[in-house]
Amino acid sequence: MRYVITIIFFFAIFTVQSQKISSFRFTAEALGWSSDLVGIIDEGNKTITFTTQRWIEDIAKLRATFSLDGNYEVKVGNVVQTSGITTNDFRKDVVYVLNGIIRYTVKFLSPLASGLPVIKINTQNNADIISKTNYINMIFTFTDPNNAANNFTKTDMKDQIRGRGNDSWHNPNAKKKSYRIKFDKKTSLFGLVAAKSWVIHAQYRDATLLYNPTAFELGNRFNIPFNHSFYFVELYLNGDYKGNFLVTEHNQVNPGRVDIDENEGWLVEVDFNYDNDVKFRTTNYNLPVMVKSPDFEPLTINNPAFDFVRKEFNALTDAVASADFPDNGYRDLINMQSFIDYMLIQEITDNGDFAAPGSIFIYKDKNDVINMGPVWDFDCGYGYNYNYVHFNTPNRRLKNYRMNDFWKKLFEDPIFAVKYMERWHEKYDDIVSIPDFMNEMANMLEKSAKQNFQTWWYRSYAPWTNSNPYETNDLLSSVSKLKNWYVSHVAFLHSEINKVEAAPAKRTFYNYPEPQTVSFISYGEISDMAASFRNGNSSAFEIASDFIKTPTGNGGIFTSVSVKPKNTLTGSNYSDVLILTCKKQGISYRFETTLNYIVNKVDQNMFSLNNVPNKVYGDENFFLTTTGGSGNGAVTFNKISGNATIDQNTGEVEITGIGDILVFATKDEDPIYKRTQSQILTITVTQDVSNSRDLSQSMPLIANAYNNVLHVRGRLTGKILRVYTVTGGMVYHNIANTDAIDIPLKAYGIYIVSVGDQTVKVANEK
Repeated sequence: MRYVITIIFFFAIFTVQSQKISSFRFTAEALGWSSDLVGIIDEGNKTITFTTQRWIEDIAKLRATFSLDGNYEVKVGNVVQTSGITTNDFRKDVVYVLNGIIRYTVKFLSPLASGLPVIKINTQNNADIISKTNYINMIFTFTDPNNAANNFTKTDMKDQIRGRGNDSWHNPNAKKKSYRIKFDKKTSLFGLVAAKSWVIHAQYRDATLLYNPTAFELGNRFNIPFNHSFYFVELYLNGDYKGNFLVTEHNQVNPGRVDIDENEGWLVEVDFNYDNDVKFRTTNYNLPVMVKSPDFEPLTINNPAFDFVRKEFNALTDAVASADFPDNGYRDLINMQSFIDYMLIQEITDNGDFAAPGSIFIYKDKNDVINMGPVWDFDCGYGYNYNYVHFNTPNRRLKNYRMNDFWKKLFEDPIFAVKYMERWHEKYDDIVSIPDFMNEMANMLEKSAKQNFQTWWYRSYAPWTNSNPYETNDLLSSVSKLKNWYVSHVAFLHSEINKVEAAPAKRTFYNYPEPQTVSFISYGEISDMAASFRNGNSSAFEIASDFIKTPTGNGGIFTSVSVKPKNTLTGSNYSDVLILTCKKQGISYRFETTLNYIVNKVDQNMFSLNNVPNKVYGDENFFLTTTGGSGNGAVTFNKISGNATIDQNTGEVEITGIGDILVFATKDEDPIYKRTQSQILTITVTQDVSNSRDLSQSMPLIANAYNNVLHVRGRLTGKILRVYTVTGGMVYHNIANTDAIDIPLKAYGIYIVSVGDQTVKVANEK
């Protein structure tokens, strides 16, 4: 009896194993092709594989034709399959089950089955896209296998496409191009805010497909306003597969983009290509600025409608270049947090384009301050050495590299520098976890990358570097190299940003030698602070206060010491080096700050007033020229005491060397204060006329404090002088009987000085 049962059992096994699919194809009729597409059957692994990059119109509901070696039931899921009739979605693996036992997996090695959305574009008359300025009409189809609600087709030929990009477009070896889409009507992609313009980005220099997405993800984690979305797609153009592309928003002023006032706000790009219609270079730092918005006709910087953009941008660069930076109000012109976040992302990705400078976007809304963003264009990041090789430069800080001096100067502001350190620590967990994001993206992109690199080996634009060992056409291998570089670079930055720094690197004193500060900047406590001069006791400078430690409340600390020229100096120009030392966590730090004192001594100069009306009123500016023929420039006279007259016949003011008139020079009648061009002059007038200019009302209130003494200067006589603590407590209240008053103070800190409608804030330091 056992023998008989065993025979039946082996017979059943033999019967099951003999059941198989003997052929599997998609007919030319089902495909709309001229020939069938035949699957390769692997009986050992029970797979049926189709390999093609050709466009298949109905792959989501395609009829398969198959034959079996017998007559038995075949199902996909719970649906019985009939050869040549039943449809399935072959954008993903489909499992055919024979008699409930034998399982065949049908696989498509195709961009249409990578799991990514697909964009299909057919240009009018199948025209090639050969221009980045001239649009071509198109039919646009969008198919999302993960969300059918995103699907749509626009067939009316009213939508358009053209090329975009710089090196990727003009480099003859760069075969994979980027495109700009312009819909006839605002259209949503991926459920994003509807807009007419979109970018289909080639990422032609990127073997990982992650350079821009990683930066955009950092932008998300840093909460960068108007940050770019990013979606991977497969692109078909006129029936040909073009590869894996990144869909994202076009940089423009619009809802869902940079959402600011389109007429009174502005968006600019600082970029070395300098190829926009409306462009200018800044008066300081020579930054190449291209105006993206507003969009006034005619599109030329000579159109006065654009003047406010140039003026507001130059106001910032001029303030940063000023000798009295950073305590000159520049912080009131910017959103410092946006500058820090933007620059940190450039540091983390080691973006060489930021140093160039290139692809740097900056905007200002109506009645707002200047912001940096959105972040854009990172194909020259991640250790790129400009020889078409990534991960191949030594670790570096951008501020020590080629970065424009405008951004380098910001680190001389101790408040900016300490907030930079604080933000690094605040976002550190988000920064170090980016490799997890890279892993997630690589797993999602693996199928697509094989198709992409089969079409475009990413090095195809630079065939002379085929032996490059740093990157390959294997996505997972390239991403692994990217992760290794990133981990190493972030560890380097963490060490560097945690070091103690000092700012500024130099201090210059002019004429009126008020104390100036130099600061240690650190995240966490420092100790053993010391300050000395290279010239020792013979130095022309002296320490004006003890070290004052200012915690920011977020872990950052700047510790400042004040220095000033000695009161006993008799010459005109002096220099020395301030040496600062300290310790942090057992590590010693030493810094040098160059000190200069420049005295513009004027004893007996004759100035001629140019184009001054017979009666000169109030605080208006006028032109002066020295009798020696030098010193041209717009100036303002501010008088403390005495009389000042103008000879109506000669238009001259005689300066004999005594008195109390301050002269502040400006440039091109621009009201921005230029300390490097200023002079403090003392004068006595030798004659008087009835219609002379009364300069006594234009003297600004001047106040400074150190060692618990507040020094106030200005047009004070007969006016009420009030001094408050920063919390509003009254310190001094009296009618001034002189124009120079010294007031004892009881505590260090911030004080408010008020005379009439003038108010200044003063820091009383040791």
